[in-house]
Amino acid sequence: MEKQKAFLPTAPYKGTRDFYPDEMRFRNWMFSVMRKTVQSFGYEEYDGPILESFELYLAKSGEEIVQRQLYDFTDKGDRHVAIRPEMTPTLARMVAGEVRNLAKPIRWFSIPNLWRYEQPGKGRLREHWQLNVDLFGVNSYRAEVEIILIANAILENFKAPKGSYQIKVSHRGILDSFLNQTLALAPEKAHAVSKLLDKKSKISKEAFEEEIKPLLSNPEKQLTLIYKYLDTNLQTIGDLEGIDPSSVEFIRNLFSDLASLGIKDQLEFDPSIIRGFDYYTGCIFEVFDTNPENRRSLYGGGRYDNLIGLFSNEQLSGIGFGLGDVTFKNFLEGHGLVPKDLNSKTAVLIPLMDDKIFPEVLKLAEELRKEGIGVETMLEPAKLGKQIQTAEKKGYRFLIFLGESELSENKVQLKDIVSGEQSSVSRSDLISILRKSLLG
Repeated sequence: MEKQKAFLPTAPYKGTRDFYPDEMRFRNWMFSVMRKTVQSFGYEEYDGPILESFELYLAKSGEEIVQRQLYDFTDKGDRHVAIRPEMTPTLARMVAGEVRNLAKPIRWFSIPNLWRYEQPGKGRLREHWQLNVDLFGVNSYRAEVEIILIANAILENFKAPKGSYQIKVSHRGILDSFLNQTLALAPEKAHAVSKLLDKKSKISKEAFEEEIKPLLSNPEKQLTLIYKYLDTNLQTIGDLEGIDPSSVEFIRNLFSDLASLGIKDQLEFDPSIIRGFDYYTGCIFEVFDTNPENRRSLYGGGRYDNLIGLFSNEQLSGIGFGLGDVTFKNFLEGHGLVPKDLNSKTAVLIPLMDDKIFPEVLKLAEELRKEGIGVETMLEPAKLGKQIQTAEKKGYRFLIFLGESELSENKVQLKDIVSGEQSSVSRSDLISILRKSLLG
């Protein structure tokens, strides 16, 4: 019996995706809306290498990323390198390298490809793309106003309806003063308690109390304070003893300005927002999907002091956020925000009726392309019905038939696949007709 040949698998590596043309059209559309939004605020796009020194992440990334999620290896030159799991270390290195030459404030963004070795799940893969938006050199809360405006504008430009998302905001000064002053926790206990506060909404009250009590010196009193803290709002947070008043004033000023700019209903003060205990130093925020089937954080960010401290003596504070493509795609699909005609082309296909006129078909195609009209030509003659089926399957809007009689009369047959109408059109009128229909 003949042994069956073993073929290589066609599935992509676990936790990654193939982007066939339909998926690429979606991705390009999504990124184009993001890109246009941040550019409208004066932000410039940058990029860096996908491969960096391992030491860069050891110094700038969190312990979980470095020890559990990093794709790292020794290259052929015996250098310990890693595939980037996040963009911030590269950003810090790049800004530090040119900090004295860069005009302030620095407004940069990127949409890099990132890798983390983790268990794939809903909204989480090993490879993803992420919009990163960062503003450096503005120390006042006006930087937060701008960043949150951008975070909101992105959703508005995707036509997300009000109520489909919520922007939750807090301040690390409020959290730190609560842990250190109100609860009087030692630094290591404060860190552990913050992690539990972060996951409180994902576990039962019993499980939360069971985990947190061993970290408290006076559980009965401190638990009461914790629940009181979590139940505060923008008006009552300052009433808690030990809370930093300057951080409360900061947040109130921020909310006042954002409300005057029309961002009020989707804005909420939430003292349980934690985000990067060892990273963020000031205002922090997260954008949440309100869809019951995808109720989760979509993206978020905050302020960080002296991003470039490991590279330079220069002082430079910044604020920024990151928006991953996987969770955001879930949001767009969950709220029906993907255009229905996204995968339909608005270009032209020219069938090949006869080998003899192949050069004429190419000449016509070039004329149209020079006018900004996309054209695909068939390279081999085939039955007309089959070529029409190809055009329909590929989603083309128009077919242009060119034969011997059309060439002699300087005309073409133009067929609108959507309406089914077909008419004889002079070559001199063809471009204006197509431009009106395709380009508007």
